[in-house]
Amino acid sequence: MKKKWVFLVIGLLLIIGIGGKIFMDQKEAEKEVEKIEAERMSVEALKNTFADIKSVEFEKSGYNVMTGSYRMFVKMTNQEGKSVRFSYSYEKSTPYETGGYMLKDEEVQIEGITTNKVQVIYSNKVEGEV
Repeated sequence: MKKKWVFLVIGLLLIIGIGGKIFMDQKEAEKEVEKIEAERMSVEALKNTFADIKSVEFEKSGYNVMTGSYRMFVKMTNQEGKSVRFSYSYEKSTPYETGGYMLKDEEVQIEGITTNKVQVIYSNKVEGEV
């Protein structure tokens, strides 16, 4: 009788442990999807901020729970092939604006609007167009 209880307890612990692991993995996957969507939306905002963008490569990005904003670290290349690395903040509540960036190279970071499609390499290394 005692062995049955031990096996029952061990079995329940295994089920709870496996269920918890699956739940945590799903939450992590949802966060990753949300981050990639924020990166895509931030490229739209970059297109409304800078002219002549050819490509944007996300080197790193992260979400700040305290501010509710993302910090994006990118390499942006213009139509002439010149690149600049910089970071900027992005909030989903202001979907067509970026914030908190510094001009590092005025030849590449020309203020204006980009109307053409932009090649994007997201932080998970998936490529796309915006």
